[in-house]
Amino acid sequence: MPSKPVIIAFDQGDRIRVSPPIFTDTTLKMQPGDLTKFAPHGNGVYGYQNRDGSTPFTQAPSQEACGGVIYFDNHVDKEDFMALMHIAGVQDRHDVNPSKDYAAFVEKAEEPGTAGYLTQMRIVSKFALRHMFDALDETGYKNFTPQDISVAEALWCFMEHERKRWGTDFGDGKLAGLFGGDGDFAQEELSFGFMIENSYFSIFRIWSRAWLVTK
Repeated sequence: MPSKPVIIAFDQGDRIRVSPPIFTDTTLKMQPGDLTKFAPHGNGVYGYQNRDGSTPFTQAPSQEACGGVIYFDNHVDKEDFMALMHIAGVQDRHDVNPSKDYAAFVEKAEEPGTAGYLTQMRIVSKFALRHMFDALDETGYKNFTPQDISVAEALWCFMEHERKRWGTDFGDGKLAGLFGGDGDFAQEELSFGFMIENSYFSIFRIWSRAWLVTK
């Protein structure tokens, strides 16, 4: 079995400012940087919708048109990805001044095969930090420093970063054995998952993973 590659932290310098896992106040009931938990659906007016349900039909958000998870390979180009961002309500196609007011939280998996991901990034809007997580007071909300790039661009940067790290073809070697591949009949190839955690509060998550290419 080949040795596991060293997973370095996701770093885009000043382009994407990554926040620490514990955000500001350690007494928060729900930490925006706790990536083991997922935000519920809804805006809170009629209560939040838990992620229960045995089928995708009953898991759909009852108060929002967009939500859920999509998996895709690493060969998607930027134009198609931005079209997905438009369809998913992340960023309008014709938005000339997209929001850059968000926090980014990143976590790497120590055991990718068990965790189901290599690296994940959660985007939490300034609006959500203030009104869902209570992680910002009014002063912090008004003085929040925007990011250098939009949410959609940050998600795309994450994908580009992971492509450079792991390669885009099966059999490259860096992913060998991490998701149960045998190095021969079944070999890992980089892919991605994207989730709209909460459409109203603009909470999104993207992660790198691998699928098994079989002969």
